[in-house]
Amino acid sequence: MEILKLKPACKDYLWGGDKLKTLYNKKCDTDILAETWELSCHKDGNSTIVNGEYEGKTLSYYIEKEGKKVLGENCKRFDDFPILIKFIDAKEPLSVQVHPDDKYALENEGQYGKTEMWYVIDCDDDSFLYYGFKKSLSKEDFENHIKNGTLEDVLNKVKVKKGDVFFIEAKTIHAIGKGITIAEIQQNSNVTYRVYDYNRVGADGKKRDLHINKAIDVTNLDFTGKNYNFGNHMVSCDIFDVDEVDINEEVFTSIADEKSFHSIIVIDGCGKVQYGDKYIDIEKGESIFIPSGLGEYTVSGKLKVLKTVIPEKMEYTVGVDIGGTDIKIGILDKYSNIVAKGICPTEAKKGAETVVKNIINAINTILDEKSIKKEDCKYIGIGCPGTIDAKNGIVVYSNNLKWENVHLKKEIEKATGLDVYISNDANCAALGEVKAGFSGKYKNAVVITLGTGVGGGIVLDGKIFEGGTGGAEIGHTLLERNGEVCTCGRKGCLEAYASATALIRQAKEKASKNKSSKLYELCNGDIDNMNGKIPFDACKMNDEVAIEVIDKYTDYLSEGIADMINIFRPEAIILSGGISKQGDYLTDILKKKVVPKVFGGANSYIPEIECAVLQNDAGVVGAGNLRAE
Repeated sequence: MEILKLKPACKDYLWGGDKLKTLYNKKCDTDILAETWELSCHKDGNSTIVNGEYEGKTLSYYIEKEGKKVLGENCKRFDDFPILIKFIDAKEPLSVQVHPDDKYALENEGQYGKTEMWYVIDCDDDSFLYYGFKKSLSKEDFENHIKNGTLEDVLNKVKVKKGDVFFIEAKTIHAIGKGITIAEIQQNSNVTYRVYDYNRVGADGKKRDLHINKAIDVTNLDFTGKNYNFGNHMVSCDIFDVDEVDINEEVFTSIADEKSFHSIIVIDGCGKVQYGDKYIDIEKGESIFIPSGLGEYTVSGKLKVLKTVIPEKMEYTVGVDIGGTDIKIGILDKYSNIVAKGICPTEAKKGAETVVKNIINAINTILDEKSIKKEDCKYIGIGCPGTIDAKNGIVVYSNNLKWENVHLKKEIEKATGLDVYISNDANCAALGEVKAGFSGKYKNAVVITLGTGVGGGIVLDGKIFEGGTGGAEIGHTLLERNGEVCTCGRKGCLEAYASATALIRQAKEKASKNKSSKLYELCNGDIDNMNGKIPFDACKMNDEVAIEVIDKYTDYLSEGIADMINIFRPEAIILSGGISKQGDYLTDILKKKVVPKVFGGANSYIPEIECAVLQNDAGVVGAGNLRAE
């Protein structure tokens, strides 16, 4: 068994340049070299082996002769070789395009769809690319922009720099801009639906084909770009795991075990790969294939490489966030990324049976659209408002849903065949922020939601604090005896002073008495237009009235935060809800006010005060992590 060095298949598409020849020493007879297919068993361009017993043979031939054992156990679930790796030089912009998912591609093209990732190797100073939309579009809007030639106006334009990484999931509209050189790791597919091609003509003098109807069928019109957090991985998905390895006169060791082959492409520099008593010299632009089962190998020198392997089949969880009006549902991968989401009406007035039916139908629809089998899901997690018996999966009481003693776990399990875990919705949101929003940075945190009311949850040692009746009611801790009337009927609760509703009430009172203030002006002369953002905006304009409002509001909130710190001594206080969107402006004020109120003051441990990351997705993500806690 040996490591193979590969020679790529070359493509001379009209938008290409010559960087791959001049900077990466690629050999090609054509003037234009747009793409080199570095690791490929695709019928449209096969890599060729340049060393060892199979020198001059294609990679496909090698796999046929040696058997699929050289690919590894994780590749058995794929009918064909799973990935294709390229270098791409875009002297001119590529067409605005989209790739279908597996389900659509298999039904309409007879091959798999295409999910891919881009690693920006080089780019001009003013280079940009298109990645999704600026905002969600309707199908009619999408069609009209294509028809009117205004599609670029609604695309998400992203300026790029070296080292940027983009994960282009199937159904995402995109285009590589001019002056960009990238490494692309993709699903083994060559299906592309062009939507817009700048009215260019091909070598035959004719405009290149567009595939507008198919593009309209498959494009995700809600996608507006997203960030991925894969821990130490650059990108991880069900098809490929990719790591960037930067080696500086040191040795990187890895093991090609029985699970997957390894692919290495050299982004920059030179070095060698050694296995046993053998080695291969490698340099910028080269590609090697390391067969499964070869064992330990080392990479040394001064170079930067991308290492790609095929992961085990992805397992998913389903997160459900039940609201009074709507139910949000998300399918989460093992990194807590939401890979698919949907929403359906709650219809609580029709009874628990209808709500359960809506949840099940929505889950089935989303799984089907994403081509995920139910057996690939580990469990369903559900966040529900009210008092929850998490151990037995019973909604003891929910005022929002008008439920009493609903055996939610039992009903969903019976209908789906999957294990079900439930908790209070605020607890789930707290767990989501702690587990995924901050990537496990904290194990002990209090999450305070500043919305219409004040809610939240407590996570201790990475687990939801359920208590005896479903968790804490943070908003109903006492702040001022015989104070403002709270929605719960009690007087002086934190919620009556620190909710967005309370801030708006306080701001209205001040604005009505100070009509020359910015606080009043930003309401356009009508205090009924007041919202939770206006007082902060006016405060930032140094409006004295607004400063007084925010000072009083943050005084109240800091008292509540200090109480949580004194009781739980968490690593972090995380603020969520609409008010938390003020970010550092809010937390900077609170940090100064909290310190003297905490037992021990500055001499004590003061936790971080952070603003939530996931916001509206926190409940779904937390629900999808209930068993993982």
